[in-house]
Amino acid sequence: MITKHSHFIKVLEQYEGMIYHLIYKLNIIDRDGEFYQIGLIALYETYRKYKGRDIFGKLAYMTIHSRLIDELRKQSRVNKKETLVGRIEGYTLTTLSYGHIDPYLWKTIKEHLTAKQWTYVQKRYIEDKTIKTIALEENTTINAVKYLGKEVKKKLRIILKDY
Repeated sequence: MITKHSHFIKVLEQYEGMIYHLIYKLNIIDRDGEFYQIGLIALYETYRKYKGRDIFGKLAYMTIHSRLIDELRKQSRVNKKETLVGRIEGYTLTTLSYGHIDPYLWKTIKEHLTAKQWTYVQKRYIEDKTIKTIALEENTTINAVKYLGKEVKKKLRIILKDY
């Protein structure tokens, strides 16, 4: 009995090496099999969309390669945001993580900021509020809050350079 999945199993046997090759080519350390899984899904989606075409192998290669690179970029962005400077520049700190950061750092930051700028840091990074919420609470415009955020980020880059 031939099922609809048995055809894909044959394709998988034929192209599984391609997934491993691309993982190796991109210097990916795939301890958990996450990237293999991404490659497998990309192969399956390519199979469903382009099965039987002469250029299936090229399409599968391009699709798997693109998905792996997309995941690498995504993880790179996450890793970048996990640094303290990255948190300040774009990632919000949760109240839980606030307590785990050096209190001296917060004191230093507060000393270098105006009262308005410190309020922005508290509400945006410590309390995890949106720009719109901050604007409503401070009775100002969203653009004013964004501008304040840019000023704060400039100061924080200087302050955190040595940290």
